[in-house]
Amino acid sequence: MSPVTCLVAPLLLLIATTSVPGQAKAADVSRIIGGEFAGPGQFPHQVSLQLKGRHHCGGSLISDTMIVTAAHCTKDQNPSQMKAIVGTNDLSAGNGQVLGLSQFIIHPQYNPQSQDFDMSLIRLSSPVPIGGAVKTIQLAEADSNYAADTMATISGFGAINQNLQLPNRLKYAQVQLWSRDYCNSQNIPGLTDRMVCAGHPSGQVSSCQGDSGGPLTVEGKLFGVVSWGFGCGAKGRPAMYTYVGALRSWIKQNANV
Repeated sequence: MSPVTCLVAPLLLLIATTSVPGQAKAADVSRIIGGEFAGPGQFPHQVSLQLKGRHHCGGSLISDTMIVTAAHCTKDQNPSQMKAIVGTNDLSAGNGQVLGLSQFIIHPQYNPQSQDFDMSLIRLSSPVPIGGAVKTIQLAEADSNYAADTMATISGFGAINQNLQLPNRLKYAQVQLWSRDYCNSQNIPGLTDRMVCAGHPSGQVSSCQGDSGGPLTVEGKLFGVVSWGFGCGAKGRPAMYTYVGALRSWIKQNANV
């Protein structure tokens, strides 16, 4: 890859609310960077992957036995050393379900240098009861596409500021999908057809170190998985997400979803 700064191991979601131009004030900066806290049950598919008792990465529940996340979240890790927490919007509340993991299925074409094919499936040790605060998310169809500037939603337990402070509470924000007119390998060296771009031109909404693998959703479907980016909220630079539609057949083959 060219000498861009790729945040790859793992990413943390630095999420911010979008605001009407001209209405933000200096005193509102921390609020904007902080994004919005999710309410109970608002993102019932959201997963916190825990490594040795600490939040490690995000993920999405796609069936009662399978989670989808980023490959770099599971590479060189042992399922026995990780757990998944579902069904909570506050990791400190102790009301989530803690799930054992039995298998990591990393995409065989995953490239740790370029982050191409950055996707992994996680098989749970036993099925999780679906209902209430725990639900699966539907996957985007193969080769699904949306117009530029379509609004998508990102969510995660990631950092709330550039000091990488972790709030333990689930947050979310909206980002804009970027068109292939800019989101291509000529403008972004290393970009492939397995990646989509999303963010805000101002850099106020972006991805940052620590919470990759989390969901990017459009119209209630999982469209992307947080993968890599240029620093934290770099102006004029989007974050890159693994494109679910491009890997839909592989997911079907390995997760039967």
